[in-house]
Amino acid sequence: MNLKNLMILVAALLLWTLGNAPLTSIPAGGEAMAQPSGASTPKPKIIFSGGPGDSFETAVIIKGAPNSQVGIAAEYYYLEKKFGQPKADWKLLRQKLLHKDGKHYDLMQIQLKDGAKKDIYFDITEFFGKL
Repeated sequence: MNLKNLMILVAALLLWTLGNAPLTSIPAGGEAMAQPSGASTPKPKIIFSGGPGDSFETAVIIKGAPNSQVGIAAEYYYLEKKFGQPKADWKLLRQKLLHKDGKHYDLMQIQLKDGAKKDIYFDITEFFGKL
């Protein structure tokens, strides 16, 4: 399975996991939650906290992901809610796993449709390595 197909699978899993729950906001430095409404089976509550993600110190912290698959899908969900539709409004240039001070991070380097490049750091320590 190539990376593109894996990302499609992960995105589909996230949509299934989160249902149609809107993320009301993604505040810098605050918390935002995505939780399906009216779900009959328990589903993970994904919480985005921390900062805007422009450095290790201000990384977007992903909490509540039971495993790496859901956690990675949450990263793409966050990017879509903050920057718009992938391929139309932004594209992924590179994704890199980083480690610092005992924590695990994903660095997502994206390019916006106006050509601007952004680095978004996600603290993935809570779900890193969980299957």
